[in-house]
Amino acid sequence: MVRILNKALLLGVWMVVVASLLGFWGRHSRWLDHFASFRVQYFLLSLGLSLWFLGQYLYQKKRRDAFQLLLALFSLGLNGWFVIPWLDYSKANISTTADFRIYHANILYKNKDYAFITNRIVSNKPLFISINEATPAFIQHLDSTLGKQYPYGFDVLAKANTRVVIRSQVPVLLDTAVAFKTKGMMRLTTQVQGKTLTIIACHAYNPLWKEDFLIRNRQVKQMAEIIKREKNPTVIIGDLNLTPWSVFYESFISETGLKNSRQGFGVQPTWPTSFLPLRIPIDHCLTNSLLETTSFKIEKPTKSDHLPLEIGLRFCP
Repeated sequence: MVRILNKALLLGVWMVVVASLLGFWGRHSRWLDHFASFRVQYFLLSLGLSLWFLGQYLYQKKRRDAFQLLLALFSLGLNGWFVIPWLDYSKANISTTADFRIYHANILYKNKDYAFITNRIVSNKPLFISINEATPAFIQHLDSTLGKQYPYGFDVLAKANTRVVIRSQVPVLLDTAVAFKTKGMMRLTTQVQGKTLTIIACHAYNPLWKEDFLIRNRQVKQMAEIIKREKNPTVIIGDLNLTPWSVFYESFISETGLKNSRQGFGVQPTWPTSFLPLRIPIDHCLTNSLLETTSFKIEKPTKSDHLPLEIGLRFCP
């Protein structure tokens, strides 16, 4: 029985190693890019496999077990290089006052429980609301129930006739050039505490199909072009359909110098809600060097396949 288990686990560690390596070639294929999304899962599997093969080697002292242990440790180290920096929770218990807060949720276009979603927003009282996959019916409900608290905002068309929505307690100005140029993305400017703030809201295409994969990559490239021209404190908010381990995400961050608001608050995966072992972080809040994150947390579910986020931000002195 142990022999069969060892063979199965050896096959398992090879699969984890191959999957880990395939993620490096994500630029060449949407399927390879998907492999990079599960670095945390690879890391945890490699940790379990390393402990198992270490026990086998210490018990039997066989060369075969040593090779299997080294293979598992290679996978552990490879994925740990990417994952361990995201296991930092150093900011989670620091109490710092935010200048403003954003509530973001991909609500799922099939989700008809609108009141459940707006009740979550009311309980959080953010300055800005960011919604992905909003339908016309949801927007009508949102404005009829929270229009007095959030009288300002815009929405732009995204994939499958859903909309990206921003609602605000303070006046916002839409950059129409960006809104017309890129589907599923808008750039807004506003004033908070006497300072000009830029908000880029985006729902990137799901890269399941080749055409959508190419569109998502163009959206990311266009966001980078906008960011490089920005002089204001700037925040990007939305479902970017990218994990921090994608080659496209890494290139985007390297090119723009943005920070992920998750850093210092843990991985905080948001999708899918239906199966925790495969949950990955694809909903993001990214900021430039003129903003600092004071809080980042996953909020209560909204009956969507994504978990919502609540982010506190402040202007850097």
